[in-house]
Amino acid sequence: MYRSISKSKLNFIMKFKVYLIIFAFVVKSTESKAAENNKSSNNTKVVALVNAQQKAFELYINEQYTPFTEQEEWKFFVEIVTYYNNNPSKFLNVNPEKQRQFKSAVHLLSHAMSNSTDESAKSWLESLKKTSHNINFLWNLDWDSLTPKEEAQSQAEPISSLNGF
Repeated sequence: MYRSISKSKLNFIMKFKVYLIIFAFVVKSTESKAAENNKSSNNTKVVALVNAQQKAFELYINEQYTPFTEQEEWKFFVEIVTYYNNNPSKFLNVNPEKQRQFKSAVHLLSHAMSNSTDESAKSWLESLKKTSHNINFLWNLDWDSLTPKEEAQSQAEPISSLNGF
């Protein structure tokens, strides 16, 4: 006989999958930091902005890029990264407008940091890029099939439609 699963059990199973995937990202980032500590100091490794790294990054940005921290984009950036680290359910339910604002903040911050000659800025920039990549990956994941969502944006015309070119 075929036994059905109640909605509450199904919701629990789906939430468990979501938490497990986010936990895996956080653990992987933490393992990366531990591996970096075991390697020589000359060989730097990019670490995502998780927990203590997030606080150190915020302190660095507050000291080096004070005008940026006074903008609304910085508040959105900190909010999203905090959700990413501490509150997965809020993180996954961020509305598209806040997602767009986060991406805008990452773009502005990346641009400012890429123009710097400071070595720590380059290191933090790589951490920013890695964290942004992880966040965008999780937002673009279809949680029912655990595959990347298909982009709804209009695609360019196929090569065959270029009239013989």
